[in-house]
Amino acid sequence: MNKSKFLILIIIALLISNGILLFMFLNGPKMHKSPKSVIIDKLHFDKEQIKIYEVFIQKHRKAINDNEATMNKLRSNLFEQLNYQQDTAKVDSLISVIAKQQYLAEKINYKHFLEIKHLCKPAQQKYFNELTNEITNLFSGKERR
Repeated sequence: MNKSKFLILIIIALLISNGILLFMFLNGPKMHKSPKSVIIDKLHFDKEQIKIYEVFIQKHRKAINDNEATMNKLRSNLFEQLNYQQDTAKVDSLISVIAKQQYLAEKINYKHFLEIKHLCKPAQQKYFNELTNEITNLFSGKERR
C-alpha cells in the first residue's frame, strides 16, 4: 500500500468517526427543563405571577426541607434501634411518627399546588387542569433525566 492510499483511508476513517460523534452529540440525552420552568411555561404565567410563584417555591422548599430533616432524625433513631435489644413498641412508635411526617410532606405538596392553582387566572385554569395529570412525573426525577 502506498502513502496516498494510506492517507485516503485515514481521512475516510476520520470522516466516519466525526460523523458518528456528530450523530451521537445531536441525538444524545436532552436537557430537560426544571419543574419550575415547566410550570411557568405550561401555565403561561406573567411576570407578576412568576414573582409570587417564586415566593411560593421558597416557602415550599423550606417546609419540605424542615420536614425531611425531621424524618431523617427519626429514621436515624429507628435504625439505631438495631444496635439494641428488640423493643417492638419503640420501633412501631418510631415508624408511626415517620409515617405521620410523610403524611405531612404530602399535605405540604398538595397545599403548594393549591396555592399555584389559586395563582392562576381563570383563562389559565384549563392549563392547570392539564398539568395535574403530569405532576407526579414532573417531580419523579425520571422525567427530568
